[in-house]
Amino acid sequence: MNSMCRPIFSRCRLLICLLFLPTSSLLAADAGESENTIDSGVVETDQSPTERAVRAFKNVGVYVDDAQQRASRNFNDFVLQVDDFFGSSSSSAIDNKSWARIRLDLSKPGDEKVKLGGTVKLRIVLPRTEKRFRLLLSTEDEDSTVSDADIAQPARVANKSDQSVSLALRFIRTARDNASLNFDLGVRQRDGAVQTFGRINGTIEGEQGEWYGRFSNNYYYYSKSGFQNKIQVEARRTLLGKPSLFFRSSTGFEWIKGSKGASISETLGVYAEISPRKAVAVEALAGYATALNGDSGSRYRGTELRFRWRHSVWRPWFFYEVWPSVSWPASNGYDRAYGGLFRVEFIIGQP
Repeated sequence: MNSMCRPIFSRCRLLICLLFLPTSSLLAADAGESENTIDSGVVETDQSPTERAVRAFKNVGVYVDDAQQRASRNFNDFVLQVDDFFGSSSSSAIDNKSWARIRLDLSKPGDEKVKLGGTVKLRIVLPRTEKRFRLLLSTEDEDSTVSDADIAQPARVANKSDQSVSLALRFIRTARDNASLNFDLGVRQRDGAVQTFGRINGTIEGEQGEWYGRFSNNYYYYSKSGFQNKIQVEARRTLLGKPSLFFRSSTGFEWIKGSKGASISETLGVYAEISPRKAVAVEALAGYATALNGDSGSRYRGTELRFRWRHSVWRPWFFYEVWPSVSWPASNGYDRAYGGLFRVEFIIGQP
């Protein structure tokens, strides 16, 4: 990893540690007390090892809930301190919609080897500025959507070894109820270097009959890499008259400085929310390039079919996801390849 990027990763780790440090020290004290007392006031030394183990197991949920709640409070306190710098002195704790998300992924993309990775994303809303600003810190690719896959992205974007780390201040301007314009100014790791960047994102959305449509254009300009422009066109329609069941089509067009032509991606899927804590989807993805770049020998990048299951278990802020898939990528001559992803996700704050 580029030495210039190490301080950014260090700061990400430091922030996470600060969120959980007060909790961990308290839990250590609580754990010490629980070893010596029980609810009835009887000393635990009178219990058998099996009874102690059962009691400790029952207390795990209490400790974990306390850790998450304290981390959320510490995070919200940090947000309000940032908010004080930008906004007025009026209280706005009840309006705080900031959140942090931590993901750990075990994945096998098609014909590649198994990979283990993680991402951190923070979205800080500043309500005292009438919610016109966002402070964003992310180790995820801000350009991709939840349904994107490597096969449906340009090779340059899909390169996980160049995973971005970005810090940006976003200014939000809503022109109409169905249109918005966002401006970002920030710093990001890209092409092996830390670069300043500016971003303009315009979005228009609306309904026509039973269809919902959304058009967005993201234009980036990096201080060293130059421009990147991505257009996304989405169409969605409910099925069987149920808002929790719908069909979705997402088409992307992308142009990058230094690359010939455009990259085109397509995602078709059926999505269902079984309950507030369970969701399932079946998707088909494909990618195409209008011109050859680098070592690429084919314009058609391939096709992928996958099943997605997302479930919130144990606690409302804890999720796991399973994505089994089968693909026919250009990288192996369109031979069939099996892959998948297993993810665990933790939420701090109010997503």
